[in-house]
Amino acid sequence: MKNKNIIGIMLIVLGAIFLLNKLEVFSFNIFFDGWWTLFLIIPALLSMSKQGVTTGNTILLLLGGLFLLKENGLDFKGLLVPIVLIILGVSLFMQK
Repeated sequence: MKNKNIIGIMLIVLGAIFLLNKLEVFSFNIFFDGWWTLFLIIPALLSMSKQGVTTGNTILLLLGGLFLLKENGLDFKGLLVPIVLIILGVSLFMQK
């Protein structure tokens, strides 16, 4: 029953967004620059909510975020490897 309510609310909101877009109340484009990065970001966030923050889902979220920023004009060339190394080091340091 709870899942039906959540899905119902999501469908109402999605329908309202598309209706307002069609009526030209505001402009909404589902395919923004870097939309494909959501295929990395959303699974990482779902994994974090279910399993907690792990090294794997943190790296996946980081990659998705960096690719999204790059698609929107911010270039982080050369920063990926140092950031991943720092995250790995912190995760090893924080393990019990």
